[in-house]
Amino acid sequence: MKRLFLVLFVSAIFLMGLTASASAKVIIKMANAGPDNPDNRSVKAIAIFKHNVEKRTNGAVEVRPYHARKLGDEREMMEGVRMGSIEMIFVSSGPIPGFFPPVMVFDIPYMFSSAPAAWEFFESDFGKKFAQSFLKKTGVRCLGITENGYRHFTNNKRPIKVPANMKGLKIRTMQNPAHMAMVKALGADPTPIPFGELYMALQQGVVDGMECPTVLIHDMKFYEVQNQMILDGHLYNPLFILANNRWFTSKLTKEQQKIIAEESLLLAHTHDGFSQQANKECEVKLRSHGMNIYKPKAEELAQFRKIAQPAGLDFIRKKIGNQWVDEALAAAKKAEDRVGSKADTIISQHIKMANDLYKKIK
Repeated sequence: MKRLFLVLFVSAIFLMGLTASASAKVIIKMANAGPDNPDNRSVKAIAIFKHNVEKRTNGAVEVRPYHARKLGDEREMMEGVRMGSIEMIFVSSGPIPGFFPPVMVFDIPYMFSSAPAAWEFFESDFGKKFAQSFLKKTGVRCLGITENGYRHFTNNKRPIKVPANMKGLKIRTMQNPAHMAMVKALGADPTPIPFGELYMALQQGVVDGMECPTVLIHDMKFYEVQNQMILDGHLYNPLFILANNRWFTSKLTKEQQKIIAEESLLLAHTHDGFSQQANKECEVKLRSHGMNIYKPKAEELAQFRKIAQPAGLDFIRKKIGNQWVDEALAAAKKAEDRVGSKADTIISQHIKMANDLYKKIK
């Protein structure tokens, strides 16, 4: 009798453990430095990610977005995902060279003639090699790369049409030495300032201008403190979808890992679509707010490329070696060839797909 009671007791405890394990919910804190605005491209794309992950896991995984630097600035976010205090982050390349220098290949000036060529590059064999090396070095898994967008120069001193117009301007850059080398070569004074302090720095005249994607210029209301802009597209800036690998492999089931990986890739694609749509809309809005926006002629753009790309390449090669740079340039060329004349069609498809999915979850 005692033996039977002991067997039943142990069995009950075991079943209770299984039930608790099965019902334990996995929480994903997802940090994003961008603004917490319902119409923002990142907010909408992450909302789709959240909906799909929670639906496909039957609620076993819950995604909790933290926008507007609620879990710290981008460097703090990167530290958090490395240590495991944050499960996933949505971060620009700004703070990453300090953790993984080869990320500088994404900062080669004028590397892509279209956004879809960059998207193709992100998912190429080179992109996979980058993700594997990044994981090995940092312990952080790269689940996807999406666009932050083409970066353009703005200032509140004078119109910029050719590199000579930049001479002497104090230009805010990210805390990225490759960006600083490029700006210096163009004749301006590069001044790294944290993104969260940029508006005040522009307002107080600490810097004359900056370089930033169109969407962020609008969403952060930089048009209030900047009146000149040139659509030079000197850099095509990525956003990385990153996860702590220890958490990913130990806290998620194999099926959950598959779902998170698939939905992260979809997150990248929907964000591409929302970003391209926002670029078009925000350029119109910036003009309505009084910004003087100049689209350079081909020969003027060639002047920028002639100065900026060699300076950027020289600095990057010295920092990370020729192999990463040469492989990146070769992969970019293949991506350009694959996209060819289909760029506009691909952009339209991504915009439609993103909006269709967002309507569906609403």
